[in-house]
Amino acid sequence: MAGLIGQNFGRYQILERLGEGGMATVYKAYDTRLEREVAIKVIRREAFPPEEMDLLLKRFERESKSLAKLSHPNIVGVIDYGEYEGLPYLVMVYLPGGTLKNRLGQPMPWREAVQMILPVAHALEYVHEHNIINRDVKPSNILLTDKGQPMLTDFGLVKLFGEQQKDATLTSSGTGLGTPDYMAPEQWTGEPTAQSDLYSLGVVLYEMITGHRPYVADTPAGVLLKQATEPLPLPKLYVPDLPKDVESVLLKALAKEPKDRYPDMHVFVEELQNLLAGREVQASSIKTSRLRDQMTGKVRRDQLDFPKPARKSAFPILIVAVIGIVLFFAAGGGYWLWNNPQIFAPVMTPTQQVLPSPTEIPPTKTAVPPTVTPTVEPSLPTATSIPSEIRDSRNVPMILIPAGTFNMGSDDTGDVGSRPAQELYLDAFYIDKFEVTNEMYDACVFAVECRKPQQGGSATRNTYFANPVYANFPVLYVDWKMASAYCKWRGGRLPTEAEWEKAARGTDGRLYPWGNQEPDCSLANHVGCVADTTPVDQHKAGVSPYGVYGMAGNVWEWTSTLFRPYPYKVDDGREDQDVLGERIARGGSWHVFGGNTGNVRADTRMKLDPGYFGGYVGFRCALPLPE
Repeated sequence: MAGLIGQNFGRYQILERLGEGGMATVYKAYDTRLEREVAIKVIRREAFPPEEMDLLLKRFERESKSLAKLSHPNIVGVIDYGEYEGLPYLVMVYLPGGTLKNRLGQPMPWREAVQMILPVAHALEYVHEHNIINRDVKPSNILLTDKGQPMLTDFGLVKLFGEQQKDATLTSSGTGLGTPDYMAPEQWTGEPTAQSDLYSLGVVLYEMITGHRPYVADTPAGVLLKQATEPLPLPKLYVPDLPKDVESVLLKALAKEPKDRYPDMHVFVEELQNLLAGREVQASSIKTSRLRDQMTGKVRRDQLDFPKPARKSAFPILIVAVIGIVLFFAAGGGYWLWNNPQIFAPVMTPTQQVLPSPTEIPPTKTAVPPTVTPTVEPSLPTATSIPSEIRDSRNVPMILIPAGTFNMGSDDTGDVGSRPAQELYLDAFYIDKFEVTNEMYDACVFAVECRKPQQGGSATRNTYFANPVYANFPVLYVDWKMASAYCKWRGGRLPTEAEWEKAARGTDGRLYPWGNQEPDCSLANHVGCVADTTPVDQHKAGVSPYGVYGMAGNVWEWTSTLFRPYPYKVDDGREDQDVLGERIARGGSWHVFGGNTGNVRADTRMKLDPGYFGGYVGFRCALPLPE
């Protein structure tokens, strides 16, 4: 298409070629009517088989119509659309400052990088609001004005939200679904979303700050394989003095699973603004080795061990895609790609230097509470198809509490509010093996689904929640709604009062999780022991009959149950989640609180205002079995 230089496309005189990619060539031209320079994008007919041209022409036409509807100060405007001797073309504003790609290759000060990328994030927020996905965000598609202002361009790979299946072929012709180094994991499988653009923009920001792309390989298949199997290289490997908050934002934006990224571009924009303003970012708080590994893919988030998986994961699909690519090369596809290199050539991108991958990060020690075999082995009937212990979709260990009857409450000299005792039947359910820790709760804060605790310290510690030393201690200063929101994020809920008591005392009517022996400091963290919280897995000798830790002492635990007198009746409204009223907490704590004398019996109840938060109350979650 070099012969086009000097020709006239109607009123547009072609001056020089600016760049070429798999789908089109971009030229600098002169608009003889308005007497100004413009950029013309011309589809490359020779790059595609003749039988695909109709689809490609429709896609090109759709691009022009989509872009014509957009009006944003950081989006390159569309001026005109036409066809010249069978060559469709799109006319855009010409920007003389080149592309962001030309400025990369070395680390850029993080503040300068964020300031430059923020207008592009605003532009993507705008197009997402108009139900458009760009799908090809990369440095060569970020143009610069003569004053260095970034402008987003090239929507040749856009996909409209809600597109009908019959139109899906318009974006699956094989001419490119994005540029491999900047594609989100789910984009390889043909399931891009607005968060795919967020991931791609995160890659651009990562490259600006570190001078490196996260995953580099000689072939698209190599990039895909690294992306699916290798953890994200930590930005501090390249920029040791990078602030923790900046690294945290990059880690969240580049999470492999879309659900672990920012929920939308608007939230990401706010996060970038927080960085520039020096405000605390939502992705910070504690960053222990386990959380960092979990977010970057070193720790696989196991699904529930039920026959029916709790959530579809993109990674099995990615592995299938890798196998397909390998078979493709084995069948001669490599020879075809060798003779068609433009398939993965980025639009308007000069030859890129392949930078070496960073040294592989050595494995880090996990901070997950260790799986410990209970002192008292449960001898309870369970279905062989239901595991007695699982890790849920957030990698949190949970213990099965089998279906059946148990004795709830007591008629002796215990808590008056626990009378009368009754026999109660419960369906099987899972309950957290440990109280929810600072680290577990911080993962929800990191996902922007939970509010931070109302205070950051504890009774004797100025820093607690944000201090990695206390990552394995129970989270504090969460009210009932905050606890409920966390459990919902996990796919579960708070346990009912009855579920909590059965998990704590089993079916033999014991007074404490470990039996009828009066508590001492080896069994539970109760009044007179530590005078503050202890690690959630510390008291192995005090586990319940099912192997659940910390059901006595340490912190009181929220339940879902409204305060009602006994006997316990499931259908009397006490489990209504939308009703205002005092809720029941269970288990006692390390401190005399709320008029309680320090009783840590399994049947002890305490009523609390749902808005209460303090240094003596925590929680754990429950999960019903799938039907």
